[in-house]
Amino acid sequence: MKTKILAMLAFVAATMASCSEEWKPAIDGSVSFASMGIEVSSAMDVVNSRAEYDLSSFLIKVYNNQNQVVNQWTYASMPEIFSLEPGDYRVEVQSHELQKAEWSRPYFLGSKNFTIEANKVTEIGVVSCKFASLKVSVVFTDALRAEMADDVQVEIRANDEGKLIFTPAETRSGFFAVLDGSTTLTAVFTGTVKGYRENIIKTYTDIAAGQHRIITFDLKDNPTTPPEETGNINPGEGINVDVSVTDSAISGGVDVGEDNETGSRPGDEDFNEPGTDPDPGTDPDPGVETITFEAAQLSFDTPNIPADGMNGVVDIYATDGVAHLIVNIASTNTEFFGIINDEYGIATFDLAYPGDKEAALAGLGLATGNAVIDQTHVPFDITLFIPMLKGFPGTHNFTITVTDNKNHQVAKTLTFVVE
Repeated sequence: MKTKILAMLAFVAATMASCSEEWKPAIDGSVSFASMGIEVSSAMDVVNSRAEYDLSSFLIKVYNNQNQVVNQWTYASMPEIFSLEPGDYRVEVQSHELQKAEWSRPYFLGSKNFTIEANKVTEIGVVSCKFASLKVSVVFTDALRAEMADDVQVEIRANDEGKLIFTPAETRSGFFAVLDGSTTLTAVFTGTVKGYRENIIKTYTDIAAGQHRIITFDLKDNPTTPPEETGNINPGEGINVDVSVTDSAISGGVDVGEDNETGSRPGDEDFNEPGTDPDPGTDPDPGVETITFEAAQLSFDTPNIPADGMNGVVDIYATDGVAHLIVNIASTNTEFFGIINDEYGIATFDLAYPGDKEAALAGLGLATGNAVIDQTHVPFDITLFIPMLKGFPGTHNFTITVTDNKNHQVAKTLTFVVE
């Protein structure tokens, strides 16, 4: 839908309205809303009707030069004319009060500065409102749907506490507030794929208001025949799920009510077809030359057999400093995975920003926080962890994803096999 929504208040200025109880102007000037138009989206023509878009609940707020709200109304209750003390002001138009996370409700914002002079009427004119939140759509390809269990879900996190859970049956898009200084979006995929419990974190560090991030989850192409004893992929092959993202900037606005009605959401024009590369401007760049992994005893190429006294140190070097060091642990042993995921909550973690997992991770001898952030050398040491694996037969994967301060990213998987 490309509308283009503009509306004009059809009021005729007459006499001055009485002042609000909160605001007592010393010398009257006035602002007229009679000729004020609200432009939503990229429409070029102002319409004189609310029929194309319901603006009745839009919030109209007037601020003084100290950023204090002088008065506010909804579109439907706004006066024809309002008295103000001479000075500089700003009118702000919001579609609603911004929420940290919400379904199918884009946030529009616009503002305009104006000056009040004594004994004069100031006309506002047109205020342009643009899409000012972050839209996120999650796509599960048909190939992945055919191989995943009912427990699959994706948790999308943004700003300081915005969170929405996408299941494969969810057809809506989510909308998130974009806060100053908070430009990170995280997608956490959990669930069973091909009989294998998956935990994948994908972090995007350059989100901005007006974007539409379309995150596509696809079945990873793996030509290797699964070994009979696991009934799954070759332990050295890693994770079953691929992740790609497309960014579609919404400069003027967003189509309201455009969510797809099919489970696989094929109607989005901008998302990557399965197997294609994501937009390099939004996904981290490969950092094979700037991020390296070295291990004295562990192998990233062949399965490792846990043994007492095994050196579990992986030295990670990042020329441009580490921004995130995310570890995902997956296992074919449900008992082991239940312990680390359900009891200790460390199936997925970011050593740079461990949050409430910091004590548990530090207890395992892992560097966290400032010992990781901006460091050019971080030892990832699971020496204390390895002996624990011996009691849990199966295949255990530790996928380490490092993102540096220039958005380069490299991922490596350590596989341990216990007979």
